[in-house]
Amino acid sequence: MKVLAKGTWNDALTDDVIDLLLDEADRALLDVEARTDEPGRRLSMSEFDTQELEDLRLAMAELADAFPGMQYELESISDRLRNVGAIAATSELEQHPHIIHMVRLSLEVLFRQFPTVSDYEAQIDDDDEEHDADAPAPSEVYEAYRQLLDGLRRHVN
Repeated sequence: MKVLAKGTWNDALTDDVIDLLLDEADRALLDVEARTDEPGRRLSMSEFDTQELEDLRLAMAELADAFPGMQYELESISDRLRNVGAIAATSELEQHPHIIHMVRLSLEVLFRQFPTVSDYEAQIDDDDEEHDADAPAPSEVYEAYRQLLDGLRRHVN
């Protein structure tokens, strides 16, 4: 599963890449919603995580607080992707850099939690009772996320 081709950031944002990015943003918002603290009063939550990992999670929560309409923005971008195409979705995504930042933070968390593909595969195997035969292998998903994170880092810098 090739995610980002060589070229400019906008050229790399295909339908599949935008779908992956939007799915990750949705997952990040679900993680924020699952927190027991509340907007405006965010706290370090886990005694089991490293400080760096907790700082990233806290930054995600604070970013979600700062942009409470992010879920609606994601839906709008998804609609543009489905109805108009990748170029229109990319244009709208560029108007919401906080979404790109949220995805980058979320992927930073993912790769700190699962530093190797085997760690990620083990987690997927634990979570997934039934594996969809048509779904990409966890190693392909992991590599796609790695490429997306690398692209996001280059885009931000």
